[in-house]
Amino acid sequence: MNKFCLICASAVCLSLFTSCNKSEFENHDLGIEYPDNNIGFLFADQVEDSLVFHTFDSYKASPLQSPWITITAGASYDVDYNPYNVYYFKTLLAFTPNTTGRTRYGYVRIDSYDKSIAAVYAQFGFLNINHPVPTYTDVTSMIPDSAAFLLPVAADAQADSICFTVSQPWTLRLKNDADQSWITLGSTSGQAGHHNIALSLARNTGGSTPRTASLILKSGQVENEIDIRQLPASQGNNQ
Repeated sequence: MNKFCLICASAVCLSLFTSCNKSEFENHDLGIEYPDNNIGFLFADQVEDSLVFHTFDSYKASPLQSPWITITAGASYDVDYNPYNVYYFKTLLAFTPNTTGRTRYGYVRIDSYDKSIAAVYAQFGFLNINHPVPTYTDVTSMIPDSAAFLLPVAADAQADSICFTVSQPWTLRLKNDADQSWITLGSTSGQAGHHNIALSLARNTGGSTPRTASLILKSGQVENEIDIRQLPASQGNNQ
């Protein structure tokens, strides 16, 4: 009887050992679903985004040496794909506006089981201005470091526009009040969204040099300057 009990106990222990020693069959995959290619892009006035990832295990999300990025809410369970038990999570992120005028980079790391992975967020130092088309500086890494905006207009031009998309309430004004003599803004403020603001212009009938003016577009805490350059009558319509 004692020999039988000993055999049974040995069998149970062997079974438990075998069931616990399954690490070679375990899957502890960790991957980022959004942003695409593990890098997200934001304009200077964008203050919200997210990080979507999948894992089989518990995890920890934390910004890496990026004080301008904070996690605003704990990751929330999204989808469970059985029978693999892959869990998708979405972490909400908050960003401070980028008022530096230069592109900056931040990182959010996910640690899960024995794996770590990070998403990169590049926040531009300029607003999303579509017209005039921006001129980028230092694009050696394929990501612009800064941008300038110049709207060239012909001497006899009487209308043009400024087109932009912003994430915050905005204002638009002439930098110098004296330029009101030849530029009139169709609108000077509004809410977040896409906007096309008409400009009424007076013909440049005198002089031999171009005249210039600057607009200040402000979205939230971020300002961008947009330069306007109108040719003199002596140069006709050659921009």
